[in-house]
Amino acid sequence: MTTVTTHASSDPSRTMRTPVTTTKKPATQATPSPADCRDLHGASEAGNLEKVKRILSLGVDVNCRWGWWSQTPVMRAAYRGRRDVVELLVSKGADVSLVDEDGDNILHIACIGGDMETVKFVLSLHVVDIDARTKSGMTAADRARLRGHTRVADLLVSRAAQ
Repeated sequence: MTTVTTHASSDPSRTMRTPVTTTKKPATQATPSPADCRDLHGASEAGNLEKVKRILSLGVDVNCRWGWWSQTPVMRAAYRGRRDVVELLVSKGADVSLVDEDGDNILHIACIGGDMETVKFVLSLHVVDIDARTKSGMTAADRARLRGHTRVADLLVSRAAQ
């Protein structure tokens, strides 16, 4: 069985996992499990590029959600400033427009982490609204300031962020 991720019509930021039965499947391909999603999150956060590639080759959903905040692997990599993993996940179809339970998008999360190069990469994608607000009303620049990442906040302001 394969899991397909679709956006719920009432809230495009949330995903719904729908099982789909397929008739053909190579005998060597194992069905991804929730543990595989957890492993993808761990490898992404740790910056283990080779392990991320291996897990994705198993057919694990690049946008699978795990943990308290219902984040995706690309969010975990962005938080830890793992730019190479962020780039790989994006190249493999990671949806950078998704938000977590708090309403944080990948830019918010990259700004919390404070890695300038990761923030610049996320901005270069031109997908996320630089002034998007979380459920509590915070912008990415607010998140950066709150964590003491003044250079990151200054970068956002220089790009017309509020």
